[in-house]
Amino acid sequence: MKDRSFEYHLTVPASAIDVLGHVNNVIYLDWVQIAASKHWNHTTKDYFKDEDPAEERLGIKKMAWVVIDHHITYKAAAFEGDEIVVTTCVKSFTAATSIRHTTIRRKGEDKMLVSAVTNWCLLKMPEAKPMRVPIEIIKLF
Repeated sequence: MKDRSFEYHLTVPASAIDVLGHVNNVIYLDWVQIAASKHWNHTTKDYFKDEDPAEERLGIKKMAWVVIDHHITYKAAAFEGDEIVVTTCVKSFTAATSIRHTTIRRKGEDKMLVSAVTNWCLLKMPEAKPMRVPIEIIKLF
């Protein structure tokens, strides 16, 4: 598979900080999931061209990804006001699943703050039953 990574940038808000003075672990997980959603919408916008682009998640009436598991490694802390870059890509597909890798770094730094590997399952909607990942979707990623 080609490396078709996607990234988004954010500034750490005060609301992300926990009692220890750094970004809370749950916030990093939220950023991992936001990255996956943003990547999906960006990459599939032509595939779902007949849908309303204002939808929070394109294709949701036809198919939905759900998490099977996350593996997250916390390497360093982020703090309020830090500029963050979240980078994600799909590394592989099986019949109904995909493995997505995500890294979180401070802007302009190589040092990784967090790395995550997420195993996702594709569901046919509205039945919410596992479905094969369409070859057209695999080719996009």
